[in-house]
Amino acid sequence: MEQPLVIAGAGIAGLALAAGLQRTETATPYLLADERPELGSSGGAITLWPNAIAALDEIGVGDEVRRAGHPLGAGTITTRGGRVLRSLDLEQSAAALGGPLVAVRRGDLIEILHAQIKPGTVLLGTAVRGYRHDHDRVQVRTDGEPVEASALVGADGYRSEIARTLHPGLPERYAGYPAWRGIADVGGFEPVQMWGAHREFGVVPLGEDASYWFATVREPAGGAVGDEVAHLEAAFSGWPDPVREVLAATDPVSVTRNDVMDRALPRRWTDGPVVVIGDAAHAMRPHLGQGGCQALVDAAVLARLLRQTRSPAAAFTAFESLRRGPVTRVVGLSRAAGRAINVPSGLHQFARLMPDALMLRTLAKVGGTGAFPW
Repeated sequence: MEQPLVIAGAGIAGLALAAGLQRTETATPYLLADERPELGSSGGAITLWPNAIAALDEIGVGDEVRRAGHPLGAGTITTRGGRVLRSLDLEQSAAALGGPLVAVRRGDLIEILHAQIKPGTVLLGTAVRGYRHDHDRVQVRTDGEPVEASALVGADGYRSEIARTLHPGLPERYAGYPAWRGIADVGGFEPVQMWGAHREFGVVPLGEDASYWFATVREPAGGAVGDEVAHLEAAFSGWPDPVREVLAATDPVSVTRNDVMDRALPRRWTDGPVVVIGDAAHAMRPHLGQGGCQALVDAAVLARLLRQTRSPAAAFTAFESLRRGPVTRVVGLSRAAGRAINVPSGLHQFARLMPDALMLRTLAKVGGTGAFPW
């Protein structure tokens, strides 16, 4: 019996890879292993740029995601006092990027991807802890019995055990602030980002009755509190709506808080029949909204390469060659964007200096349709 390809992690990257493999009748046998007791997401939403939409089209679920999501209109960046730093025209930005951005709840995206894969291929409560391999066979180490596999894909996120096996002592450093995310039961806003001194608040519409929001505030790491909404209401005291309105309409239980870390890229992404993708390969700061988008591109690209070759190791080598350069630039730009936002408020005026056309060309190279390899 042919050994399966094991995918460590059943999040967006892992499920998208499995869905991409499932597109042919002779799909590569696969098995997803995830340490969580059930599938799902920690809540929140994701903004899908045109490169991610192109990846979802490649996987075969683009239209379904478009129907589940909410296309975004023109966006504005302002100071906390309401001064406009940047306002993008919808038609101009869509033309430059190759299409609109789409906001969708993470849970909806997970359900759409999960529905594409073969039943019984997800092992829940099974954490992948490492591996060893001999030529074209991999023994996947878990908390229980090891799993024999033809190949192993580490889609196990920022804390990836696979990445840390490929690169022991993988360095990381706290960026200086956490990122909060939540969904408010109030809608009707236009997309907006508001910048203040060492802090940021953004609102993305999810329809008429819901909004996705995100925030960063410079403070020490590991400072989680019982009521994150109350903490943010204090941190953003005096800021105008929609900040106060969306926080007031958010259930504190649904809010996520994660310390933002600058983690180095592993020295290598592949080890014969082993590869890492998504955050496991290239964790990045959230400010360009490309973490999940780049994971979807990874999954679509790797699925096609695996469909086109009988050798996982050859597909993995081709994948790293194709993706490492482009995504390294995105990691660098995301870090630069975070530094530009988290400065004294008087310096934010310099964001107005870059012409719209130049900024859109830069963003198109990062997240436009043309940033998808095919």
